[in-house]
Amino acid sequence: MHRRLFSLTRDTRASLTLTILSGFLAGLLTIWQAWNISSVIDGVFLKKLSLEQVATPLILILFAISGRAFLTWLNEVAANAVAVRIKTDLRERLFAHILKLGPAYSRGQRTGELTTAAVEGIEALDAYFSQYLPQLVVTALIPLSILFFVFPIDLLTGFVFLITAPLIPFFMIIIGKGAEAVTKRQYETLRLLSAHFLDSLQGLTTLKLFGQSKGQAKNIAKISEQYRDTTLGVLRITFLSALALEMLATIRTAIVAVEIGFRLLYRNIEFQPALFLLILAPEFYMPLRALGARFHAGINGTTAAKRIYEILDTPIDIRYSMFEYRISNIDFSTIELSNVSFTYPNETTPALQNINLTIQQGQHIALVGKTGAGKSTLAQLLLGVSQPTQGNITFHASRITPSQIH
Repeated sequence: MHRRLFSLTRDTRASLTLTILSGFLAGLLTIWQAWNISSVIDGVFLKKLSLEQVATPLILILFAISGRAFLTWLNEVAANAVAVRIKTDLRERLFAHILKLGPAYSRGQRTGELTTAAVEGIEALDAYFSQYLPQLVVTALIPLSILFFVFPIDLLTGFVFLITAPLIPFFMIIIGKGAEAVTKRQYETLRLLSAHFLDSLQGLTTLKLFGQSKGQAKNIAKISEQYRDTTLGVLRITFLSALALEMLATIRTAIVAVEIGFRLLYRNIEFQPALFLLILAPEFYMPLRALGARFHAGINGTTAAKRIYEILDTPIDIRYSMFEYRISNIDFSTIELSNVSFTYPNETTPALQNINLTIQQGQHIALVGKTGAGKSTLAQLLLGVSQPTQGNITFHASRITPSQIH
């Protein structure tokens, strides 16, 4: 699923690259800022340098802070541009596919579920593309960049970073297995709630006439309570996982601080590089912590995407595409139905039987009849949604028969 979602970024690679690059450059500025801060503190408190002597590093620190602020803003703008473009394209693609599937498909689906997939489902992909996906790449780049600067200064601290870093992804995998099941249950409940609510609105008049509106309201309230419970379950896992990841990051930062502190106490390391490493310690784990916080946004996105791709993967009957191609190149002058009959699957009584009708170009025809007389069925036959059980529909402009269209 992640591979299919990543393929949607094909038309937004420039903005996605800008998002990742701005996050990576902000990480490099963090390293540069940490080095200048450690140099200023070392110079002022140990080497007794004056303000004029540390003015240049202070200016560089301000420049680094300003640069990080600008890159953070640029990162958010580019990430939002990626998400908006993908959501717009995917929503248009989904709507176009549902239209091509035709009434035969929509009739077998609940309107509320399709609405949820097209609205809430696609909106769930916003956080996936604007937060989770860029953070996934930045999390791989920034810690490696920090290790590139740390190893030449101190091997022990570098190995501590290297050994402790995989713990967060490991716990994310463990937590993700439980979170994915809960998130899926929450989304399924949301689909059910949307379907019930929209069905109730569409049939409100009928429910009122038969005195069933209160019963349906109780059903909606029951499903709403289930959705509330599942949402709280997702939030519970989210907060507990965030707490666990924060504790892991804090403990590992403390390990680095302790080992640097003891070595500094016994003068096995200089103050300035020791302070530089200590400042970098939380920054090394920061991308991993951010990925953990956005991990649930990724789960929400993939869960919603599964339903969206279920719809997109539903094959379009070749009859419709052939029909669309042919009518786009032909100016039909007359449509003739000759002894057309149609029987629905698993039914014995024909919905239409021996229909003979000629429609001239520009002629207005009104289909009038009781409920169940076959008005909608006839319209589906003319649209090519269904194929006659018997008889022919002939387009006189080019003598195209249903066997050629369908």
